[in-house]
Amino acid sequence: MALKLSCTVLTPDRVLFNDKVDFVVVQAKDGEMGFLFNHVPLMSQLGIGMLRLYTGDKVDYLHIEGGLVEIRNNEMIVLAENALRKEELSADDLKKKLSDLTSAEKAVDAKERFLRQVEIEKTKRRLKLAMLEK
Repeated sequence: MALKLSCTVLTPDRVLFNDKVDFVVVQAKDGEMGFLFNHVPLMSQLGIGMLRLYTGDKVDYLHIEGGLVEIRNNEMIVLAENALRKEELSADDLKKKLSDLTSAEKAVDAKERFLRQVEIEKTKRRLKLAMLEK
């Protein structure tokens, strides 16, 4: 009998992943968290970063931007505010976007500066995943 987790990754508009996995690593708000079969029940807030889903020798990569993760009874649900598959990310497009964001005229308004910094961080993390070799 295989000791696997049932894992579903959802956004408000689609299901990105729904299968059984051996091991999952998520980017929580305060660092990475790993989950195996028989993990204690837990709910946590997600941060911005990579979600790795391991099944045998295969690894599926997703980029997650906020949300919640819950695990109980060997069922994991990731409710992401936004998520993308690695295949949906273009390193060239992300490099250009990052260049545009960092070279843009500096905002005077504190809120605008904060929002731009958040967008820069999201773009950097997306780029890291896009450039990851399989």
